[in-house]
Amino acid sequence: MRKFPKTLPVSISLEHLPIKETDLKQICLGWEDLGFPFLRPAVVMDWKTETLPLGKARLDLNLILTLRFFQSFRFWILPKWYFQKTKKQLTEITWNHFFSKDRNLESNSFSRHWKQFWNTPLSLVWIHLGFTKLRMELDLEPNYFSNALPLSFDGEKKLYFRTGHLKTIHYRWTKKEFKAPYPKFAEVYIKTRDKHNDESLGRVFYRFLGYILENKFDEYLLPYWGFPSILPDSIRKMIPEEIWKISNSPSTNQWTETNLLGTELEFRTVYQVSTFSPNHPK
Repeated sequence: MRKFPKTLPVSISLEHLPIKETDLKQICLGWEDLGFPFLRPAVVMDWKTETLPLGKARLDLNLILTLRFFQSFRFWILPKWYFQKTKKQLTEITWNHFFSKDRNLESNSFSRHWKQFWNTPLSLVWIHLGFTKLRMELDLEPNYFSNALPLSFDGEKKLYFRTGHLKTIHYRWTKKEFKAPYPKFAEVYIKTRDKHNDESLGRVFYRFLGYILENKFDEYLLPYWGFPSILPDSIRKMIPEEIWKISNSPSTNQWTETNLLGTELEFRTVYQVSTFSPNHPK
């Protein structure tokens, strides 16, 4: 008779939590006194915190989950799928529990706006930059854009993906530099025609929809890197994984993008960082 595993060890991490490490430790000590009740039946065996740049912190948890018979059977049949599913669930539970109290503390205070001013990205540095154009069936709300009309071609919308590896984020006084393997990062645009107040139509643009990462599970990091414009989940779940493969460029040239407030592709130009062809637009 086969013996199915009765326990499952899982390690999860929450990065770039918008809180000081000393405050995060106090929260975790309170959770530890109660036995981390929101994670039961998983048992937290160990935890640690770490200071990250820009006044943020990281939390690592090591857990043991006791498996019932059918859970054990599913893990034995599909170990990788079940492990990733369990890890995602535990991470989301911890993340939601952390912010269920933290969100109530947010206000439109001067300090909050001041912090946002300094933590807003001003420019990006990309490597392996490429792009992909796709036609997809998307159900968008009629007034998704107040001043633009998404164009349809045989019932499909045209999407444009600027895809690459994110190397550096520049802020006003600081910068965040990533180490290899760099996160795969993309900007998503949709082809639209301008709509004027008199209902007349204007020029055609690719309008910015939002940012995505290769791993959707990691996209909770985007707001804490300063990118609030995350692609809506209704569209995100339809994006094919192939965009990360066919848009990879073997070139290691670096490209800088400086107008992150632009809402259209035409105004979010990237320039190659090169002594041979400075300010070369793509």
